[in-house]
Amino acid sequence: MRLLHTTSFQFKEFFDSQVPKYAILSHRWDDAEVSFQEFEQALRKQSAALDKVLQCCRLARFRGLDWAWVDTCCIDKTSSAELSEAINSIYRWYENSEVCYAYLSDVLWKPTADPDVSSSRMSFGNSVWFKRGWTLQELLAPSDLVFFDHQWEFIGTKSTMSALISAATRINISFLSSSNASQRATVATKMSWASTRETTRVEDMAYCLIGIFDVNMPLLYGEGRKAFYRLQLEIINNSDDESIFAWMADPGRITGMLAPWPSSFISSADIVPSYASTKSDERQPYRMTNRGLEFHLPRVVHYLSQQNLTDADYQILMPTCMIEFNLNCATGRGMFISIRLIKIVGIWYRIERDDSSPTYSTPGYIDNKGKARLKIIYIRNSGDLRLPS
Repeated sequence: MRLLHTTSFQFKEFFDSQVPKYAILSHRWDDAEVSFQEFEQALRKQSAALDKVLQCCRLARFRGLDWAWVDTCCIDKTSSAELSEAINSIYRWYENSEVCYAYLSDVLWKPTADPDVSSSRMSFGNSVWFKRGWTLQELLAPSDLVFFDHQWEFIGTKSTMSALISAATRINISFLSSSNASQRATVATKMSWASTRETTRVEDMAYCLIGIFDVNMPLLYGEGRKAFYRLQLEIINNSDDESIFAWMADPGRITGMLAPWPSSFISSADIVPSYASTKSDERQPYRMTNRGLEFHLPRVVHYLSQQNLTDADYQILMPTCMIEFNLNCATGRGMFISIRLIKIVGIWYRIERDDSSPTYSTPGYIDNKGKARLKIIYIRNSGDLRLPS
């Protein structure tokens, strides 16, 4: 970890237990940021990009901290190895900081000049900082997060501003109290926090979530949206939280089990664990294979007839059977969540999520003797079909 001395403005690398206490900056990147290579020369002339770094150092010194970390100049981005290490470590770096200073360059905070504080509150809640992908982890990870406006006037802390932050981000206040608190959220809930955020590069929409899900993965710029599929596979390899499958597809869309993008989770903010819905002690592990996502599912299926689908549907899709099974999660209203799969020309696809009543009545995962009756199926994640209208 390369840190910047807050007085001498010299860089020094630290490893593991050697890392001293430090402050960290959170901000939105502009077009002309100061890079690691340009920093020494940039010190000779004033600029808005340099001012962010200097202000962070000034605040750190006031707090008695000798070191600071700023992403623009503390990472040598010409080194792909260093960039990959930084992105895989950055959540932990924010989490371990003594204090994080969040600079909201588009906010004007003048509560003393605004009797009802409405315009200042609106300015804060509308900040683009709350809409960027990378700043999500910078909001969740630090234990001490302090906000400043575009003139570096103090706004408040994550604790004092929690109600406004929750309104702007759709993150429940209970998950804002600490990094540990946010880690207790289900996969689907965390994905919902990112569902309306954006990044400049497509791949970064997956890479900015690495730390939030406590996984690691190599960076492959140029892979496009495949990065988000890889992220989900890493999550599956490290968690049995089936809410990762509780996303919503467009009506009539036939897909694989993995979501195409975080926006698919926009309606999943209230999902909680509910192992009673699946008898998880009898649930078999699932994994990705070269035949698709392998699931052990009920042998009881719905066999489709011409009464289930129109003749036109039959001619186009030739479906043979459908199956429905519960996930180990539920909505905040106590509704179990199940997934419906359809088999078309020997291949299984996901067709929709269904929020059923608390009384489980979907096809029998457990037989009348209390034993699981399972068969192995493989759900392809390639291809994207649409049911005929």
